[in-house]
Amino acid sequence: MSSRTRPPILPTIELIADPALPAWRVGRDAGRIEDMARCVLCTMPASTGVLCDAHRKSIAASSLTPEQIASRRATGTAGLIDPWGVVWAIGDPTVIGRALQDCDFTLLHASVSSVHARIERAGEGWRVIDQGSRNGTCVDNVRVEAAPLVEGARLRFGEVDLLFVDRSLPGVAVPSGPGRTAPSRKDRLVFAASLTATSGERIELTQRVEGGIVKLGTARVELARLEFHLLQLLTEARREAATADLAYLPWAQVAEKLEFRSYEASSENVRELVRRVRRKLQQHGIPDLIESRHGLGYRLAGDYEAT
Repeated sequence: MSSRTRPPILPTIELIADPALPAWRVGRDAGRIEDMARCVLCTMPASTGVLCDAHRKSIAASSLTPEQIASRRATGTAGLIDPWGVVWAIGDPTVIGRALQDCDFTLLHASVSSVHARIERAGEGWRVIDQGSRNGTCVDNVRVEAAPLVEGARLRFGEVDLLFVDRSLPGVAVPSGPGRTAPSRKDRLVFAASLTATSGERIELTQRVEGGIVKLGTARVELARLEFHLLQLLTEARREAATADLAYLPWAQVAEKLEFRSYEASSENVRELVRRVRRKLQQHGIPDLIESRHGLGYRLAGDYEAT
């Protein structure tokens, strides 16, 4: 008759958090994690903004970066959550797309149409309506023309995924600081340059802590930090190059120096940033300052000398 050896009885161990650390503890009876912020869509601890790791990963597949999201709304009765766990307020209605001037919630991504979709009230709930977009609108992986929205629904506009919440939530600060777009000490130094065209036209670039200003006569446009940093990078490359033809920077070098938050910033991230800067300059009557050439990359427009 065989006999079995009973496993040894291990002592119960209680883990107690250091009071100097964030307040959580592991309970010996059920391994509970207590007193931590919870994901707004489940009971798991929030690891990124208002999302747990699982919900964050469910919408983190696109090449979107935080700099490509903008909103006109400060408050709303519902919300969209991005892959960084940031809650963006939604009101009735909210127009979503790539065109800053036409949309309440802007996704500056090549897969998103200028006016892509609209979210609006439908009785006691909400619905999303596609606006004839090129790459379509999906709800929980199903392409739709119009569909109701429920708590936790996954919305896809082109290649960009977001989560819907049918309630107002406190805002979470947009990622900054130690993220990959955080400026180094060198970036914080004052930068200024004059760009002189062969016609004699002169454009002034002046850096600020959170971006910079481009000025031509009485025309003036304020650029966000990453947008201005792009012009700064191309201006410095032109200063250092012997001729304009040697001032091209490949997209990979531009992406590396600009330090996008995305861990795998692509050529499309750089192209979208260039488009954004060009649009802003054009809207204020300032000539295009960026040239691009297939196989070479980007440079300051050849008509300008940088000093």
